Amino acid sequence: MRLSCSGARWPIAGWPWRRLPVLVLLVALFGGALGPGTAHAATRTNTAGPVVVVGVPGLRWDDLGPRGTPNLWRLAGRAELANMSTYTVSGVTCPVDGWLTVSAGQRASFGSGAPRECGLPPSPSASGSGAVLPGFAGIRARNLRGEYAASVGSLGTAIHRSGGLTMAAGPGAAFAAADDQGRVDFYASAPEAVPPAAWASARLAVVDVEDIQSAGSVDITRTRRAAAVRQADRRIGIVLTALPASAKVLVAGVSDTSRRNSLHVVLAAPAARPGYLTSASTRRQGLVTLTDLTAGALSAAGVPVPGTVVGRAWHPNGEPVTVAAAASWLSDANRAAEISQHSMTPFWIAFMAGQLLLYTAGALALRRDWQGRRRRRVLAATRTVALCGAAGPLATYLVNLLPWSRSPHPVTTMLACVAGFDILIVAAALAGRWRRDVIAPGTIIAALTMVTFAADVMTGARLQWNSVTGYNPIIAGRFYGFANIAFAAYATAVLLTAAGLAHLLVTRGHRRGAVLVVLALGAAAEVVTAWPDWGAKFGGTIAFVPGIVITALIVAGRRISPAHVVGCVVAGVAVIATSAFVDHLRPPAHRTHLGEFAGQVLNGQAATVVSRKAGAMLRSVGHSPELTILTVAALLFLWLALIRPTRWRAGALELAYGRAPALRAGLSGAFATSMIGFLVEDSGISVPGIALAIAVPLALAAAVRALEPVTGRGW
Repeated sequence: MRLSCSGARWPIAGWPWRRLPVLVLLVALFGGALGPGTAHAATRTNTAGPVVVVGVPGLRWDDLGPRGTPNLWRLAGRAELANMSTYTVSGVTCPVDGWLTVSAGQRASFGSGAPRECGLPPSPSASGSGAVLPGFAGIRARNLRGEYAASVGSLGTAIHRSGGLTMAAGPGAAFAAADDQGRVDFYASAPEAVPPAAWASARLAVVDVEDIQSAGSVDITRTRRAAAVRQADRRIGIVLTALPASAKVLVAGVSDTSRRNSLHVVLAAPAARPGYLTSASTRRQGLVTLTDLTAGALSAAGVPVPGTVVGRAWHPNGEPVTVAAAASWLSDANRAAEISQHSMTPFWIAFMAGQLLLYTAGALALRRDWQGRRRRRVLAATRTVALCGAAGPLATYLVNLLPWSRSPHPVTTMLACVAGFDILIVAAALAGRWRRDVIAPGTIIAALTMVTFAADVMTGARLQWNSVTGYNPIIAGRFYGFANIAFAAYATAVLLTAAGLAHLLVTRGHRRGAVLVVLALGAAAEVVTAWPDWGAKFGGTIAFVPGIVITALIVAGRRISPAHVVGCVVAGVAVIATSAFVDHLRPPAHRTHLGEFAGQVLNGQAATVVSRKAGAMLRSVGHSPELTILTVAALLFLWLALIRPTRWRAGALELAYGRAPALRAGLSGAFATSMIGFLVEDSGISVPGIALAIAVPLALAAAVRALEPVTGRGW
């Protein structure tokens, strides 16, 4: 249903201005890609008839069809449709975890969150016409102490506080509908056992259709799965027949049922205009999150959404579509997400191996005493390979211009296309007379990376979507703005582009103009990073300012002091605090996670988010071994092969600095931003890992070129 913002006012007069310093202070201690913050009060809607949430763990859009699932297919014809990201607290969302997440409106789990086989939810104990969940107090307390501070029971409690009654059919449904005491008002062991009158008397009814889950969680055959889906459809048909005409029906695949992670079905009927759903949580057509289901159900029931619910009520997006077209498109979207997720490990192994080979080849090229033509060929080849390494992150985004996920061999196709784009980027960097310059080819690659990433994030981040270096809807770390890896690549590219342009101006006697160019380009890039509707990057905004200022100061010939760094961090905090504050003033349905975090700070609820993100940063070193190895290898190569002249035949990087002093400024700024980013981003080690994967190859390319004799003017 469509959210209305008409008549909404920005609460300037009543806003607690005295707490703004608290917001600024907490932002200083926190950065990273924040998840959605506190939810908002939903607009009251028509409450005639019950809201019925039918949960079918494991249900995907490729399960649906007019013959195999006629009841769901007809319902979808008058519904709003989407994929649903069901990630909770571990790699696989078990059904009971999914149900508890619906209950809390926040990521929750039944156990410790450690990987385990998914089992059936335990049955509740009968209590009159209702039921009580045994051990619910312990489940609730454990989740409140957890990293998401999930308030299990929020859905049922909100219904009870509004004067409504809850009903559950099936064990999993009881976990979703229970209030904070673990109680539901009406309970039946299965949807077929629900008395007809009970449907109309409940404001919220939750139904557990567990047939796919019961068919088996390991090595289920396609035939067996199809039979389970048909049985689930027949049972849903019984429920739909029993419901009053005024009922609002939400069907959702609330979890995984095997080790295969997927996006799952969600549909909301009846719809005034059948089409796709979206929500402020994802800002993506045809995609919502599991926590949005909680907000959607409460909104449909006309009940205010409590602040403990992080999901957002969904609304229509896009033009009307047929069921067949929507099911096909949503199935393709899920397949692309699955393939992207499964491609990440082989890609990062290949990327790490390529970078390590590059550093080894570079070390040999610098170490050996090559002579004559052989020396020129070796140095030229080393330079070209180094430029290829720096172009890698950009190539991984450009590959999403092609439908590689539809290939019969998608991983091989993706890697081949990345290599192809990489070669094209380097060919463009070496195409003109600028190839003779020490840093011009690297500047071209950095500029292409900068422009591509900025244009992408300003137009919806389509290239980041399902990219192996972007974000994935199944993993559900982020759905819009700059991902941490993308920010690291973008910031590094901006600073090295600024250094290249400064070099061009300084060589022509325009040092002041060079400083102004660095500051202007950095300021524009900072706006792209901080603006809520573009980069929406908390920690990145803080980390970026020191890199920009350090680059400008070195170009200007000034020394860097600790006071400069501290002042820059404070300035970054001020920028992101302002952005978050402005975002918080917008109507709730239009806020991003920046504005929601500002609200959490003002309401005293930010500590949980800060603690979770800080913990993720500290764990990133062990959880991202590929990027940890890349970071260490890049730093060792930078120090041993390029900087220390006592161990190697030449301080090659010092020679490059002599030919292009602005290179030192760009590398210093990028290093500062990456190290601060490591501390303030929740992905930690990924920021310096990717930043160095671009900066060090470009430094190597410049150093190798500096070892060659000067031929021509360059730029």
